Amino acid sequence: MIGERFTRAARQAVHEAVVQAERLDAPEIGPEHLALALLDAPVLAEFGLARDEVVEAFAAARRKGGLSDADTEALRRLGIDVDQIVASVERTHGEGALAGSPTRRRRRFFGNHLPFTAAAKKTLERSLVEARDLGHGTLREEHMVLALLAERGLVAEVLEARGVSYTEVRKRVARAPR
Repeated sequence: MIGERFTRAARQAVHEAVVQAERLDAPEIGPEHLALALLDAPVLAEFGLARDEVVEAFAAARRKGGLSDADTEALRRLGIDVDQIVASVERTHGEGALAGSPTRRRRRFFGNHLPFTAAAKKTLERSLVEARDLGHGTLREEHMVLALLAERGLVAEVLEARGVSYTEVRKRVARAPR
């Protein structure tokens, strides 16, 4: 079973991702919730990331319907001003209209939680690959961070903009004692 290889800290990070998603009224648990849950992990703490800055970057992307800065720039090169579109939509439909509306809270039985997005599931699967490739027998928080950085997208973009790269994290993980 996949969960048997997770360390206690990695399991706690997954649980914290659920908490983050619920706190933000998200309809699903996505990679950004995993990233928020991992911000205090030792491998990320070394980079001195400002939690508020990361949270704000994710909120800004949600406000633009989940578009990253790279997506926004690509559209701008095509002549599409995303910020202008967001402003127009929000004038008509209210602030955060493109952020998606939270789903109605479902009644939860026996600890059921929000579902994980396909991207979040892929991140967890990639975490196992990272652990295996490094010769580690257990999946730790740093493997989850590597998986988030390996997948191109919003989380990798936000972290890389703050000096956290896949290559640097991988070097640190590889030379850290197990």
